[in-house]
Amino acid sequence: MSLADELLADLEEAGDEGEDGLYPEEEEGDSDGESAQRAEGGLEDIPEEEMEVDYSKAESVASIAKLRNSKQQFSEIIDKISNYIGKQRKNSDSGPVEADPEYRLIVAANNLTVEIDNELIIHKFTRDKYSKRFPELESLVPDSLDYIRTVKELGNNLEKCKNNVILQQILTNATIMVVSVTASTTQSQLTEEELKQLEEACDMALELNQSKHRIYEYVESRMSFIAPNLSIIVGASTAA
Repeated sequence: MSLADELLADLEEAGDEGEDGLYPEEEEGDSDGESAQRAEGGLEDIPEEEMEVDYSKAESVASIAKLRNSKQQFSEIIDKISNYIGKQRKNSDSGPVEADPEYRLIVAANNLTVEIDNELIIHKFTRDKYSKRFPELESLVPDSLDYIRTVKELGNNLEKCKNNVILQQILTNATIMVVSVTASTTQSQLTEEELKQLEEACDMALELNQSKHRIYEYVESRMSFIAPNLSIIVGASTAA
């Protein structure tokens, strides 16, 4: 199988998984390990010993999630995509496609989306930290990205659940109602330092998710270069 075939296979798998969250199909569970029995998605890919680690005492998410701050693995690839994405692709018949610098960037970018999905540790860090303020939230909002967005919006002020326009864009009205009622029974408050750590983790997760979708858009815009025959038949969006 050529490098181009391998890339197309990876893209097809990514399309099947969908683009709904930073951590696809991850389900929440209880701290006693029942989640391992119920999960059918992303949690199965997390090593058991990693799930047992308690990150509530970790000083920062950057100390355990390294990808976003990795210059060679993340920043350089995203910067190169930004340089290429606004330019019209010039077809060249000289040499094999695998030798083209932009083709190598596309392969690296596709691999980066896998690394982004593997940063599951950010979600667990956020859960462990926020469980002090609202331990029931993880069972009420099982989707990892929705959970992170909800934590970022609520912070210490759980009264913000009611009539919250931002939350209405994240959760259903029924879920908001349950979250609001359950939140009224919680007492513990987070310190300013803990809130700062949570905000950093939420921002990192959302930035990684945004970068992943930017990569998908870029790869889609170059499908006629990666697989010209397939793009002609089914269109660039479907091929990607």
